[in-house]
This record gives sequence, C-alpha cells and structure tokens, in this order.
Amino acid sequence: MKILRRLIALFRKELLQLLQEPRSRASLIVPPFIQLMLLGYAVTLDLKNVDFAVLDYSRTPESREVKMAFAGSPTFIRHPDLVSEEEMRSKIENREIRLAVVIPADFAQALAKHSKPCVQVIVDGRNASSAGMALNYASSILRDFSARRLETGKNAGPAFRVETRAWFNPNFNMKYFMIPSLLVMISLIDAMMLSSMLIAREREYGTLDQLRMTPYATWEILFAKGGTTLMVSAFPITICLLAIRFWFRIPFNGSWLLLAALLVSFLSAAISIGLLVSSLTRTLQQSFLSLFLVIVPFSMLSGMGTPLESMPEGFQKAMLINPLRHGIEALPRIFLENVTFWEISHVFFFLISIALGAFTMAFVLFSRQR
Repeated sequence: MKILRRLIALFRKELLQLLQEPRSRASLIVPPFIQLMLLGYAVTLDLKNVDFAVLDYSRTPESREVKMAFAGSPTFIRHPDLVSEEEMRSKIENREIRLAVVIPADFAQALAKHSKPCVQVIVDGRNASSAGMALNYASSILRDFSARRLETGKNAGPAFRVETRAWFNPNFNMKYFMIPSLLVMISLIDAMMLSSMLIAREREYGTLDQLRMTPYATWEILFAKGGTTLMVSAFPITICLLAIRFWFRIPFNGSWLLLAALLVSFLSAAISIGLLVSSLTRTLQQSFLSLFLVIVPFSMLSGMGTPLESMPEGFQKAMLINPLRHGIEALPRIFLENVTFWEISHVFFFLISIALGAFTMAFVLFSRQR
C-alpha cells in the first residue's frame, strides 16, 4: 500500500506537469543527407519477392506452362503447389503466401476446344496497394502467356479469361489498410513525442536535481513518467478509433479487447523508446532532433508505404525493433479479420520485448545520471 500511495502521488505530479506543458516547440530539421543515405537503399515503389503458390486442378502440360511463366518472373517467389482450397486459405491468412493462382480442371480441354478457360488469381487484399500491384503483375504474365500461344498457333481461339479476387478487401479500398495504419503511426508519434521530452525537460528546467533528492527509486520515476504518457495518449487514440469506426466506416470484425491489448502493448513500446531517447539527451532541442532521427526511419521502413519484402534482408531484420512495423501488421488484421490472440501472438512478443528492452536501457542510463 505504501508503494501504491507513492506511485499515485508521483503519477499526480507527472500528470499535472504534463497537462500544463504548452504545445511542443517546432522540431529542428534534420540534415537530409542522413535520411537520404538510409532510406534511398531501402524504400522503393517496385513490388518484389511476392510469395505465391499454384492450386493446379488440371495437372497437364498446359498448366505447367502457366507455372513456368510465373517461375520466370523476378517479381514472384514460387512455393510448392497447393493441394486444396483449405491449404490455400490457411497460407494466405497466415501470410505464408500473398497470391494464389487457381488453374481449373478443364483448363487444357478448354484450350483445345478454342474456348476461353478461366484462371483465377487470389490475392491477400489487406494491403490494397501491394495487392493491386501483385494482381497487375500476375494478370500481365497470364496475358503474355496467352499471347505467345496465339502467336505460335497453339491457341487458335480467344485468349483465356483471368478472374481476380481479393480476400478481406474485395473492393481494394485503400482506406481499409491506410486508416488503421495511420492510427498506429499517429499513436507512435504522439507517444514518443510526449515521453521523449520528459527527462530532458526536467533537466532543462532545473527540476531534475529536486527529483534526485526525493526518496523515489529510479524505476518508480520512469514508471510514473511512462504510465502518465500512456494515460494521456489513450484519450486521443480512443477518439481516433471512434472516428475510424463511425466516420470513415471501416469495418471491424475483430475483438475490442484484443485491440485494446495491442494498443497498450504498442504504446508501451513507443513510450519506452521515447524514455530511452530522453535519457540520452540533455536538452529539449536535442530530444526533438533525436526523435526525428528515430521516427522517420521507423515510418518509412514500417511496411506502410513500401512492402517489407521489397527491402534488403538486412533492413527487414533491423526493423524487428520497430514497433510501427508490428502495429501495422496486426491492427489491420484485427479490423478486417476475426483474428485470435494466438494468430498474432508473435506481434505481442516483439512489442513487449521492445518495451522491456528500451525501458531497461533507459533505467540503466538514468540511474547513472542520478
């Protein structure tokens, strides 16, 4: 009870100090060279390394020609053939493949009879931008394949028909992916902005020495600062969620409890990184500059604008410490799918690991300064 009373008093102090603080000052502009060198190698609008598989009901030389056409494209990475629609659904839902080509059983017969067979292309539509590009590439490959058969006289009839379908987002509505992802990005920026200036502000205002003289432990001070930021950040996020659901009318098929748990984990990771940045800086000016150096790479390399698969492998592994990457992966799935905790448990593992790791580093740095 004594510790609880101490924490409540410290929470009250931090909350009053945080709410009385005026609007954040304009951030300094980071020299563009650093960002250009970092992002110029990783950010691209080209779609590469699209995992796909074929569900071949025909199993004929003609269907093998279709598969070979995809195998010769640098855009696609072919997985072993699928054996059933259930396997196809499972692999798409688990993001093992992003595109599936379904060749009907009568494909060869229809070609021989000069009719127009249908080849179905199914794509994961949770990211409407990359899904649309993947569909365009796949349709282009199939059209080229059909044109080559016409030129060689193998197909005297009309070209076969390509039927496309997107799961989870059948109309390729970009809002279904972008707006939930924007919520994650806005939450990251707000939480890191608030938490990154906490210790630097105390130091700049001269109140850090007074805080050092109090009987509070280092972990209590950091916990109160982070918890206060979490409480303050929760209010605008709630307003944004209501706007997403009822103003933008983004469908919500998941669990509100799971959504709340994800946002708390995500904010905890973002706030811990902000506390780490604040522990490394001496002034608010340095804090804002350092924060900009963190937020821009996190935003550009999160998978929101550029598919992660298109980035170099080193950047993909480095961005495992990016909470925005994991938030963008999980939040649209909660909105568009009825996912369970176990299906996105790896996201919680990474977010909690980031939060604990960054908080521990901030604790060590701040302890040495006391």
